[in-house]
Amino acid sequence: MGVPMAMPRFFEGPEKKLELVVTPDFPSLRSLGEEMWRRVVAAAGTKVLSVLRNDQCDGYLLSESSLFVFDHWFVIITCGQTTLVAAVEETLRSIPPDAVAFMVYERKNEHYPEHQPTTFYDDARRLQAMLPGRAIRFGDEHGHYIQMFHTTRPFRPQTTDPTLEVLMHAIDPDVAERFVAGSHQRQARMAASLGLEAILPGFTTSEHVFKPVGYSLNALRASEYYAVHVTPEDTGSYVSFETNHDFRGKLSDLVGALVELFQPRAFDVLTFLPDGEARLSVSGYLLGDHVVDTLGGYEVSYFQYFVPPAGPRRPEELAL
Repeated sequence: MGVPMAMPRFFEGPEKKLELVVTPDFPSLRSLGEEMWRRVVAAAGTKVLSVLRNDQCDGYLLSESSLFVFDHWFVIITCGQTTLVAAVEETLRSIPPDAVAFMVYERKNEHYPEHQPTTFYDDARRLQAMLPGRAIRFGDEHGHYIQMFHTTRPFRPQTTDPTLEVLMHAIDPDVAERFVAGSHQRQARMAASLGLEAILPGFTTSEHVFKPVGYSLNALRASEYYAVHVTPEDTGSYVSFETNHDFRGKLSDLVGALVELFQPRAFDVLTFLPDGEARLSVSGYLLGDHVVDTLGGYEVSYFQYFVPPAGPRRPEELAL
C-alpha cells in the first residue's frame, strides 16, 4: 500500500446545537448562576471567552460558538470536536428531567465526521436514556442535512418564538481572507465592517477574532439575539448565522442579505415557526431540497440552496 495522503489542516465549522425550555414553575435559569453555566460549557469541551448581559438574557461567547441563557430557556451552539451531549448530562444535574418542557438537539453533517468523538446516533441514544424522544433527519443523507433529536412531550411554543438558522458553505475566498490573521482587511469591529450591524441594527455586540483564523459574534437586543461564527479555512470554509429575531414576512430579504455578504456556493436554511410554514426564495441560487415537519408545536422547514454551475470545471490539484 502507498503512503496515505496527508489531510489538509481544518477546523470543523458545522455545529451541534441544543435548545431546552423549562416548565413555567421552574426558577429562572439565570438564577442558577454563572458557575453552573461554566460547568455546562466545560462539559461540552469548550470555554467562556466573554459574557454580554442585558435584563432578559446572558450571552456567553465561547471558544467554540455561543450560549444564550434566558429565564425559561437556553440555547447552546458548539463547533469543532465538542461533546454537547455531555453538556446535557451536566445541565440535568441542576434541571430535573421533569422540569424540561421541550428539548431539541441538532447536529449538522460534518466535513470530517471520522474525527468527531461521537456520531449523531451515539448522541441520540444517550439523550433517549435521559429524555425520551424522536430522532429525524432533514435533508439527503448523501448531501447536506441536519439530524435532530427532540422530546415528544406535549408542548405549545409562544407565538413570539421563531428561530432562523442560515448555514453557509464554501464562502467567497476574498470574504474568507478577511478572517485570516495578518490580512490587511482584518479589523476588530468586524460586524460593522462586514455590514452585519446594518442587517439587524440596534443590537449590542460582543466579538472575538481568533488566531490564526476564525471569528465569532454574539448580539443582544432585549429578548432577541443573533450569533455569527466564521470558519474561513480553505478546506471547509463555513459560516453560521442564528437568530430569534422575528423574521416573519421578511425571511427572503434577511437570508438574501446574509448570502450577499458571504457569497457561499451552497447554504442551508432552517426555520422554527410557531404559526405556519416558512416561505423562501433567494435570487441567484437554486433550491436543491425542501423538507418540512411539525415538532414540539413548531412548523420546521429546511431549505438547501446552491449556485447553479456555469459549466464544467477543472479538477482540484491535491497536495501529496
